[in-house]
Formats: sequence, structure tokens, C-alpha cells
Amino acid sequence: MRKIRMKKKIITSLFLLLGLSFSSMSQANEKDSSSEKELALSEMSLAIQALNNMSGYLRSLDRFSIHADIYVDEVLENGQKIQQTKSIAASVNPPSMLMVQTLKHEFYYNGDNFTIFTPKPEGFYATFKTPKAKTIGKLIRKAKDDFDIDIPLSDIFLWGSNNDNSSEIQEATLIGVERVNGVSCNHFAFRQKDIDWQICIQRGDMPLPLKLVITTKLEEAQPQYVALFKWDTSPILQNEQYYTFIPDENDHKIDFQPNKKNK
Repeated sequence: MRKIRMKKKIITSLFLLLGLSFSSMSQANEKDSSSEKELALSEMSLAIQALNNMSGYLRSLDRFSIHADIYVDEVLENGQKIQQTKSIAASVNPPSMLMVQTLKHEFYYNGDNFTIFTPKPEGFYATFKTPKAKTIGKLIRKAKDDFDIDIPLSDIFLWGSNNDNSSEIQEATLIGVERVNGVSCNHFAFRQKDIDWQICIQRGDMPLPLKLVITTKLEEAQPQYVALFKWDTSPILQNEQYYTFIPDENDHKIDFQPNKKNK
């Protein structure tokens, strides 16, 4: 885009030096503007295709594990941004088995039941039955809609499904080639109404997302969410019991609170 703008300035200066008419300049500007639009559409098409390729590859995996280092901006009352760090680990056996661990919570899904467990300071857990169509995507939707629960790394499981938000993309740009943890990636930037986001996708025949950056535009400070991913696409296959929460005798069962928006 920068090269196009520089070219536009040079062409305009040449027209002025040669004393050509404003009409001629206007026609050149219109042609140049058309080139910019064509380039933008071409880049957007390329970026969307890269997302589709990545999504298709993720959906093709029969099992995988993932570790994510997360960096989240918290905006203080005085406007200062403080970055917090956390780690998330997930084991996935599509289409209907999932186990996620964070510092404070554990999430279990075995295709029939979904459970959140808080091990410290005391063991508390809550469980609900999942939809008949046993998929992780439908679990994520039910957890959010019915109980306002955000399952960590939800984007990973929604890309390429009917529940992703790719239809809301307004602009998309190829930034270039980057290295994430030493791995060569294609770096793309996207714009939506309320967020800007970037993704680095591993180059080659394993188009895995290795870095995700989300910038919130609804707040003046524009806080960011940054995730760095490490993948294992052939982990040891776990049986169903691994994805099923089994409480200890000292754990306490509680009930999920329905989403107030649905009342």
C-alpha cells in the first residue's frame, strides 16, 4: 500500500511539471484508486483463503494437544495498562472430548457432560448435560448462551465452523513473513467492527496458528490479548475417562447459575 501511495505522489508531481490538465490528473488518480481497491480485495481474498486452509487443517486432526502462553492487558482506573500472564493447556479428541487446564480451573467434556472444577482453596465443581449433537463447538455455544461461560481457547475449536465470526471481517491484509518461536509463519491482520486482530499461521503443509493478537477498540486504551501456541498433533491417545471429571469425596458439587440474559 505504501508503494502505491508513493507512486501516486510521483505521478501527480510529474503531471504538474509537464503542465498537463487537471482532467488528465483526475483520470490518473481514478485509475490509481482503482488499483488500490483491487490490491486490497486481492489481499483480503488471500487472507480469507489462508484462514480457510488453517481451519480445514485443524478440523482434519483426529486428536491434538496445545499449550498457550497468554498475555492480557488490564486497564487500571487511571488508564494505565498492566499486562498479566497465564498459561493454558488443552487435550482434544474431536469431535466431542476436551480437557482444559488453567491456573485456577479445569474443564472436562466427555461428549455427555461438561464440568468445571475449581481445585483450590477447596474443591468445587458444577456439571451440566450437553446437546444431543455431541461436538465441542455446540458445547461452547451452550456454555456461553445458557450460563455465560467462556471456555478457554474457544477460537481454536470454532474456526471453520458455523459459529466462527469470519463473516464479520471488514478488512484483511497480508503483513509478511514472521518467525514465531523459530517457526516461519505468514502474518495476517484483520479488522472488524469492535476489534482488530492478527494471526501468524505456520507455513507449509501444517498451517497451524502459532500466534494470535486481539485488540479491543471499544475501550480508549485499546487493551490487547496475545496468545502464543505450541502444538502436538500426535499426542498419546487418551481414553474417555481422561475427559470425565471424577470428584473426590471432599469435593463439593454446586449448580450452574443460568445466564440472566435468558431469564
